[in-house]
Amino acid sequence: MGIALTLQQYLDDQHIDYDTLVHRFSDTAMENAEAAHVPGARLVKAVVLKDDTGYLMAVLPATHHIDFPTLKQTLDRDVEMVEEEELRTLFDDCDTGAIPPVGIAYGLQTILEDMVPTHGDLYFEAGDHKTMVHLKADAYGRLLAGAPHERFSFVE
Repeated sequence: MGIALTLQQYLDDQHIDYDTLVHRFSDTAMENAEAAHVPGARLVKAVVLKDDTGYLMAVLPATHHIDFPTLKQTLDRDVEMVEEEELRTLFDDCDTGAIPPVGIAYGLQTILEDMVPTHGDLYFEAGDHKTMVHLKADAYGRLLAGAPHERFSFVE
């Protein structure tokens, strides 16, 4: 499959320089980092959440986990993770579990974890389990310029 069409069009429309990196099949963000030989702290992942008001994408480094009490307090929303079946309808051009952390491309409000690097290289899922997008952190920052930045995660 490669890069999801929605993501590719959005990156191109925003004039973002990027390339793709193909790796062996992997299921989790940390497995992706290992398969692609990139540091887990440089791989950003998306977690899609919902509440009564709609959907929200949280973006954080692959090495981190969401601290739900902190996130709920920060947002003043009682969010929960979206089930895989719903993800299929929201991201119909992506494989389940391979959601690109560019919510705006899919019309989703996004919140960005403060621990996402702001300099150097970043990587993220391109829409399948074998392809990553590689770009500069400042370019990724431009993609998420309107997203709030908060601290809502932890490292195990």
